[in-house]
Amino acid sequence: MQFGAPLHHLEDNLTRISRHLHIVATFTTMPGLVLISIEDTTTSTSETKIIRCPNGYDMHRLDLTDHVVRSVSREAISIEEGTRQLNEIMSMPPLFAWYWQLLDWGIASWSVCLLAFNGSWYDSLAALVLGLVAGSLNLLASRLKGYTNLFEVSVSILCGFMASVFERWICFAAVTLSATVVLLPGLILTTGAIELASRNMHAGTIRVGYALMLAFIIAFGINLGNNLFVEIFSKPNRASDMNLSNCSPVSQWWWWLAFPVAVMSICLLINVHPRNWHACILVSGIMFVVFWALVIHLQLKIIGPVIAAFVLGLVGNVWGKIFRHNAYAIMLPGIMILVPGSVGVRGIMTMFSSAEIGASLQLVSQMVQTSLSIMVGLFASSFVVYPHGKKLSALITV
Repeated sequence: MQFGAPLHHLEDNLTRISRHLHIVATFTTMPGLVLISIEDTTTSTSETKIIRCPNGYDMHRLDLTDHVVRSVSREAISIEEGTRQLNEIMSMPPLFAWYWQLLDWGIASWSVCLLAFNGSWYDSLAALVLGLVAGSLNLLASRLKGYTNLFEVSVSILCGFMASVFERWICFAAVTLSATVVLLPGLILTTGAIELASRNMHAGTIRVGYALMLAFIIAFGINLGNNLFVEIFSKPNRASDMNLSNCSPVSQWWWWLAFPVAVMSICLLINVHPRNWHACILVSGIMFVVFWALVIHLQLKIIGPVIAAFVLGLVGNVWGKIFRHNAYAIMLPGIMILVPGSVGVRGIMTMFSSAEIGASLQLVSQMVQTSLSIMVGLFASSFVVYPHGKKLSALITV
């Protein structure tokens, strides 16, 4: 959980491994919490452990943990040796230094602005600067616990204010969404929908609720930043425009340059080891070609994301099965490109800034619909590759 393992498989994986170790136990997982009940059949007693665990994404350490679990399950190493290796993994230093993480916020904002938000070169440059500022505030939040609760809203307010100041030269919607792209709740919402569909009600409900609240927080912050500009500079007729069709996008040929940069920036963000970046770019690239052909070229807004997600899951799972890699780590950058977090923020922003309730609800509905499309495609691909699951090792996939 601390390294980003999907919770809808975690309970089954823990039960399977405990059975292999001849331990009678039941498990309940929720975001940030694991409940373990261990039964002693000789004395007919049980012991319950409550383990709090922070949520995060560290695909390198998740891959190493998966390797240890696989080795113990196949009796390649002893339980004592596996425990020692797990302790080493827990105490490992970060894969990338803090300055790489800081730079990555700016690079991610720059590439996604061109790729997903119809941004121009001026928009991408503004998103790069604001992304670096957001990354700096993220480092500040990691060192000041009191600032953690203000982090998302303060970044949104700052991005909304600065984009309003320079709106004469940039596209407001493209810059604000790109600068806050790391905070957008699309992946959380999609993960919550997957967990609800897999009947993990506790985790799914918590994630969906948190994703919707995070979308409201970001939209409120952007709108508040715009309102601060209006009040300070006396611009009463100034309203935030979240319509991406009013932006001036670069040629689609530049997308093929921005795409691998976006995938690598996501890999750095979730700590994928550089030796696996080529696999992430290849798998995500195949998905993006299908997505471009179906959704952008043929305008198949409903079927397109389903097929693109199916192709992503199929190629990622097959790659993981052939090369014995962590399929989830290979697929996650592609999933993060597909997820629709910006649509929900745009819908809530429209709700805040105008009376067009129908248009805002349509955008929020589109966010949920896209999440469900991704869920269906990923589930179908996992069933095709692993129809019976795994017997000896953990199933680390979607």
